[in-house]
Amino acid sequence: MSIRLGSTIGLVATVIAFFATSSLRLAKAEDWPCWRGPRGDGISRETGLLKEWPADGLKQLWKADLSGGFSSVAVVDGRLFTQTKEKDQEVVVCLDASTGKDLWRYRYDCDYGAHKSFTGGGMPASRTGPRSTPTVDGGRVYTLGATGILLCLEVKNGEKVWQQDLLKIADIDCPRHGYCCCPLTVGDRIYVHPGGTKGRSIAALDKKDGSVVWQALDDPIGEGSPVWIESGGKPQVIFFTGAGAVGVAPKDGKPLWRYPWKTQYDLNIATPIYADGKVFISSNYGTGAAVFRLTDKEVPETVWKENTMQNHISTSVLYEGHLYGFSEQRLRCVDFETGKMKWDKTGLGKGSLVVADGHLIVLGDHGDVVLAKATPDKYTEVNRCQVFDKEKLTWTVPVLSDGRLFVRHENGMVALDLSGKAK
Repeated sequence: MSIRLGSTIGLVATVIAFFATSSLRLAKAEDWPCWRGPRGDGISRETGLLKEWPADGLKQLWKADLSGGFSSVAVVDGRLFTQTKEKDQEVVVCLDASTGKDLWRYRYDCDYGAHKSFTGGGMPASRTGPRSTPTVDGGRVYTLGATGILLCLEVKNGEKVWQQDLLKIADIDCPRHGYCCCPLTVGDRIYVHPGGTKGRSIAALDKKDGSVVWQALDDPIGEGSPVWIESGGKPQVIFFTGAGAVGVAPKDGKPLWRYPWKTQYDLNIATPIYADGKVFISSNYGTGAAVFRLTDKEVPETVWKENTMQNHISTSVLYEGHLYGFSEQRLRCVDFETGKMKWDKTGLGKGSLVVADGHLIVLGDHGDVVLAKATPDKYTEVNRCQVFDKEKLTWTVPVLSDGRLFVRHENGMVALDLSGKAK
């Protein structure tokens, strides 16, 4: 059998082009399965995003009504997950990510008034609700409610697999701000911060049934989410408690190191950031931030301490050697190695952000979405549009998945087109 060389080359070129185009297309779309995304860094790897926005703002693909809370979203296989509250029930919500259509809702009784120690951060009951972001892993979604109800549900239909109560595990009354940390799933375990004393502050649970594998430490609750890292070739979990940052062995919770960090009200809300053997932590109320280096000793080595970044309700993002985040009500860029501020921007309130395609995608707490260049040279705003009314509380970090930007306020959510391809 004879085959013409030109036809063969053409066929090969076509096949290569097909797979190259397919790979590029797949690289652009990315699931966002948990708090701070698939790598836990707040950075999306999606590219080709819309840089020049329409004069009337980004196109709204859909909107959904919610009824309280500050839970961000997880997006996996075209399904979006978040949490809200309806009267005396908390609700896990699953929506179609492309249309906003309800796929299922799981409701469970949760009377905040029955927990006298829960103040909701001083906000009225109408503005309270779940704070934690769902975690999707292996066909199941794990959620933590404000009063400590930890659920494992089936992704496909919302059926309950198991339920656990962090208040019972910790043997404490509900924290005054409620539970805010997000469940961290690695392997067959879930890592959480119940906040109890007498060795019940942090815990690892079995992912199959929610049973307690181990508990450790006496630290007061700090509200931050745990982080899995590998340092010196060994895995560990970092918890940011009310007393400071601490690294523990995933196997049994044995403390490996501790970096004391006392703040007013014991509110260490922002998630720690790990890079190149160093850890960044930050808090509000005048405490500021620090970067410390992990060593083989129980006390890490301080690299710097500065007030240049005071994260309150949102977490900074480390991108190309610089931290981008909100220092109270000022958007800032800070050098990760030195702590020196590179630029400062006011007017966005207590916002939050993600990084994608070389840009900051910012949700300000006045309801505006901003696109700015992720560069330490200077603050360069590329686009801005008003998405929500100014009186809405927009303290929930935006999420990008498959060209759609999901932004939420306390009582609702919208999906915006950042691909420029929506009809």
